[in-house]
Amino acid sequence: MGNIDFYNPLALIPPVVFVIAATVLPWGAPADASREVLSDIDCVVQPGQIAALGSAVPGVLSKVNVNRSDYVSAGTVLAELESDVERASLQLANRLATLNTATRLRQLNADFGSRTLQRNQSLFQKASISKQTLDQVKTEALIAEMQVQQERENIEVAGIEVMRAKAVLNRRSIRAPFDGAIMERYKTVGEYVADEPVLQIASLDPLHVEVIVPMSKLGVIESGMLGQISMSVPGFEDQTFDAIVRRIDPVGDAASATYGVLLELPNPDLIIPSGVRCQVDFVAD
Repeated sequence: MGNIDFYNPLALIPPVVFVIAATVLPWGAPADASREVLSDIDCVVQPGQIAALGSAVPGVLSKVNVNRSDYVSAGTVLAELESDVERASLQLANRLATLNTATRLRQLNADFGSRTLQRNQSLFQKASISKQTLDQVKTEALIAEMQVQQERENIEVAGIEVMRAKAVLNRRSIRAPFDGAIMERYKTVGEYVADEPVLQIASLDPLHVEVIVPMSKLGVIESGMLGQISMSVPGFEDQTFDAIVRRIDPVGDAASATYGVLLELPNPDLIIPSGVRCQVDFVAD
């Protein structure tokens, strides 16, 4: 029997068609398209942290060194209370800590007592003095040595007093707890401060992005996941910024059937605005 040629309809299709099909059909879709797991979720960009700064002790403000919108570094003195008495106390403590006249006087007395004891021990060996007299000289020499030790301990106490005076003075200054921008200035020079805030400061690097996600998406977002942030703010319409999921609320809101997600948004150049609305696209790693 001769060979029979079967008709193959695919043989008539040009190879380029298969290439196009592989590009258009789902199994040919780019890998990046499947990485996006949740899109266009409303969010708010907020400062990383906000602190209302007050004074550790009550008093009258003598200086306020910053104004609203000033950017300050951690440790900067932002405001000071009147502290003339505390400064004088520190100066007195420093002076007392440097005095060594009493120690030198006690040391001279101890040296003399040591020499006297040596001479009396020689006399005692020659039976020139009584044992009672030698015992008295030994006791006086020991007392002189103990007085030297006492003065040295007094110097140590004076050094601790200097530290205490510095701590008291520092409590009358308000310092920036972290790098940030001054949001509000509530008090001015001459006002009495007790337990109310004087300034409010906000940390701008990193920023926090707060997102409210439907409970139906629970489990879709994971810690460490990437979020691409976009904002409808003039100058930022065509820009996106990468943030990382840092916290997922373990307890949701039953009334709204939602739960909260917090992302950390780096802002080293301080160019990203805070206190604005945004949209986030969550992307799987």
